[in-house]
Amino acid sequence: MKKQIAAILSGVLVCSTFLTGCGKNEATEAVKESVETEKEGTGDLDTESSQEQKSEKQDNESSQAEDSLTDDTQDSQASRENLDKVGVLLPEEGEDINSSLERAELKSRLEEAGYNPALYFAGNDSDTQISQIQELLQDEKLKALVISPVDPYSLTDVLEQVEEQSIPVIDYDDLIMDTANVKYFVAFNTRAIGKEIADNIVKKAELDKVREDRGVRTIEFLMGAPDDDASLFLFNGIMEGLQDYIDDGTLICRSGKTTFEETAIAEGDTSTAKKQLESVIDEYYHQEKTPDIICTAEDAFALAAMDIVEAKQIQPGDETWPLITGVNAEAEAVKSIAEGKLGFTVMMDRRDLAEACVTLVDTYLKGDDVEISNYSQYDNGVKIIGTATCDGKLIDKDNYQILVDNGFYLAEMIAPDVSPTPTPEEAGPAPEASVTPRASLTPEPGAIGNTADVTPKENPEITTEEVPSVENGGNEESSTDALAVGKAK
Repeated sequence: MKKQIAAILSGVLVCSTFLTGCGKNEATEAVKESVETEKEGTGDLDTESSQEQKSEKQDNESSQAEDSLTDDTQDSQASRENLDKVGVLLPEEGEDINSSLERAELKSRLEEAGYNPALYFAGNDSDTQISQIQELLQDEKLKALVISPVDPYSLTDVLEQVEEQSIPVIDYDDLIMDTANVKYFVAFNTRAIGKEIADNIVKKAELDKVREDRGVRTIEFLMGAPDDDASLFLFNGIMEGLQDYIDDGTLICRSGKTTFEETAIAEGDTSTAKKQLESVIDEYYHQEKTPDIICTAEDAFALAAMDIVEAKQIQPGDETWPLITGVNAEAEAVKSIAEGKLGFTVMMDRRDLAEACVTLVDTYLKGDDVEISNYSQYDNGVKIIGTATCDGKLIDKDNYQILVDNGFYLAEMIAPDVSPTPTPEEAGPAPEASVTPRASLTPEPGAIGNTADVTPKENPEITTEEVPSVENGGNEESSTDALAVGKAK
C-alpha cells in the first residue's frame, strides 16, 4: 500500500512539473482526492468522519431492507386478496389444544390449496353467525362457505340468500337442520366410534367369558346432549355392540335407563351428569357401591364418575373398581388412563376433520368428484346429506404415548402423577433371633438322654398366593338405523 501511495505522489510531482503556473491546478486536486480515498480504506484518515460515513451507509441499507420487506408484505397481501376466498364460520374460538390445532390446520391447508381463508368466530351466538355469513356474501371473491352452526336450526333463511348467489355450503362437524341448501357434510363417524367403544368394553370386561360362565355384569350410561346428533349416533353405535348382551341378561342396567332419551344429559352439563350418576348409584347400587361398567360420552363425565367411585372408598386396582370409559382424550383423562383409573377414551383429532374438509372443498371447487363415505345416515329433516366421515382412535394404557408422538400433547401434560414414597418409620433395635433346640436323632456315646444343638431358627419362607382378580364387565345397547336426527331433536 505504501508503494502505491508513493507511486501516486510521484505522479503528482510529475504532473506539477508539467502544469506549473496554473495556480490551484485541478488535476493536482483530483490526484489528492484519489490518495485520500485510498487512505480512507486503510483507516489512516480521521476515524470519526469514516464512522459517520459508514453509519449513514448502514442506515440507508437498513431503510432499503425495511422498504423491501414492506413491499413484499404488501405484495403478499395484495396477492392473497386476489385469491378465491373460503369463509370458515365456527361457533367459538376454543381455547383447548384440539381446537387450536384445528384452526391452524384449516388455515394452513386452505392457503396451501391456493385459497384465501377467512375464519370467523361467533362467540356461540347464532345471530352473530348469521351476520357474519351476510358480511361474507358481500365479498365478490367468496367461492365457498364452511359452516359449523351455533344453532343447527337457525340458518334456514340466511342459507336461502347464500343459495341465491350460488355459493356452495359445506356443513362442518354439526348437522345443519331443515334446509336443502347444503352440499356436503364433514363429520366424525360417531356411530362407528360408538361401535368401537362397545367392542372394547366386550373385550376388557370379558363379556363373552361372563356369558359362557352364566355370570352377570352391571352397567350405566351417561350420554351427550339430547339435541346433539353426534351424541345420538354415538349411542346408537354403542347399543349396536352391546344390545345382545343386554337381551340375554349378561349385562344388566339396574336403573333401567337404556334409551338415548333416558341417558342423555341436558346441555351436556357435567354437574348434571354427576348428580344423575350419584342418584342412580345411591338408589340401585347401595350393596355393590358401584356398577361394573360406567359408559360415558364425554371425558368430563368419566372424570366425574371417577370422583364418585373414589368417594365410595374404592381405590384403582381394587376388584370393585369399575371399567369407566370416556370420549375426547382430554389431557386429564389420558393422565387418569396412565394411572389406571380410566379404562379408555377415544381420540377425535380435529386436525383430521380439518384436512378432510379442505380436501372436499378443493375437490368440489375444481369440479372433480367428491369422495363421500355415507349417503344414508345424515338426514337433516329435508334431505339426506352426503357425508365425508373421519374415524376416532381408542386410547388406553397400552398406547396413550401416541398422543405425544403425533404432536398432540407434550409428554409432561399426560404423564401420570408420581405417588409419594412412604417415609419408613424409625426402626427400633433389631429383635434378637429366637432359638429352638433341634433334637439329635442319634445321641452321642456317653450322653444322657438326647442332646440338642442350639441353632438360630430360620425365618420361615413367606409365600404369596396370587388372588385371582375379577374384571368388571360392561354393557351397552345397540340401536337401529331408524333413529333419525330430526326425530331426536
